[in-house]
Amino acid sequence: MKYAMLSTLIPKEYEEAFRKESRNNMQDAANALQWNLYEGFCENLGCHMPLFNILPVDSFPQYYSRPFVKKFTFNDNGINIGFCNIKLIRNFFKPIKTYKVLKAWCRKNDGPKTLFVYTLSHHLLKAVNKAQLNYPDLKVCAIVADLPDMASLSSKKSALQKAFTRWSSTNAYNLISCVDSFVLLTKHMATYMNISQPFVVMEGIASENNYTPAVSTDENGERIIMYSGTLHRKFGVLHLLEAFRKIEKENYRLVICGIGDSEAEIRQASKEDSRIIFKGQLSRNEVLELQKQATVLVNPRLNNDEFTKYSFPSKTMEYLASGTPVVAYRLDGIPDEYEPYIFYPADDSIQTLTELLQQVGEMSENERRQYGEAAQKYVLEYKNNIVQTKKIIDFLDDIK
Repeated sequence: MKYAMLSTLIPKEYEEAFRKESRNNMQDAANALQWNLYEGFCENLGCHMPLFNILPVDSFPQYYSRPFVKKFTFNDNGINIGFCNIKLIRNFFKPIKTYKVLKAWCRKNDGPKTLFVYTLSHHLLKAVNKAQLNYPDLKVCAIVADLPDMASLSSKKSALQKAFTRWSSTNAYNLISCVDSFVLLTKHMATYMNISQPFVVMEGIASENNYTPAVSTDENGERIIMYSGTLHRKFGVLHLLEAFRKIEKENYRLVICGIGDSEAEIRQASKEDSRIIFKGQLSRNEVLELQKQATVLVNPRLNNDEFTKYSFPSKTMEYLASGTPVVAYRLDGIPDEYEPYIFYPADDSIQTLTELLQQVGEMSENERRQYGEAAQKYVLEYKNNIVQTKKIIDFLDDIK
């Protein structure tokens, strides 16, 4: 069996240029997950499988400084697919250019072959569908991290953006018949998409955070509560702000990193309370370092909306891998096996979250270390990229 992967990641040697040229949010979590998947697949398969990539850039000129994305090779076996990136026109070029690359690979490789496709982008699926029609021995395994109609949950989307999301997701769902199997982050995704194809659940991938805290939080008396990720109202960031404000102790700090539709409220809160520190969007490496230095990491996303069934927050896996204790709500998309490693609030009230954050904050450093290290050991041993991708490959072998 021959394998290849169709991705929307950022080549490592291109990250700096991408940050300069892009005027929109860099999806660090999606980028890290795709690299972990690719490297895990290669390790399990014992080869550097081909990687066909579409840069995850938004359109020129509003969000990206270049009207054309050039084709180039990277990572020994990777091809970055070039396309015209001008608004609206790009929707025509991306599937054509993607199909051209897939066609060349299919022609070169006779016999059964499997293509891993990251996300249910209608641009990618359009090219994949055409390739499968012309090359029936091509099997497609889609890795679904976000449902097409729930990929962006900002409350500040314009009417045009909402209409495009509806159009794009409808087209994606109409094309999923070309997918032979699925890798889903939660079992509820299968019900929502009404799929009949076989699937396997993989919540995410944990990767080792090698940063070492500069100081112990107990040495200077500070208790650092940290949230990193998308700052949308739907994700409970304002709920966290209210909970932190109820902590009266001056040695507590709330550090928030990211961008989203609640930035204005966070900036205002930081002006009113000097203990609230808003850092904006940082590089992934900077975020990982701060996570190691924190006293407690918090995900304030409440289990009060339908979309929580269909996601396993990437920050949850990232938090657990840091070795720092994690406070988060019990979401429908998080399996019971994670219960020993997460501090769950007993209810959704602000007061309960306040009390739990202080409870963890007031533990001895040794107690917190024990909790954090147990969680870290669990995800690094059972949810690393080698284990998770082997699970996918074994699943595909079973359904042949």
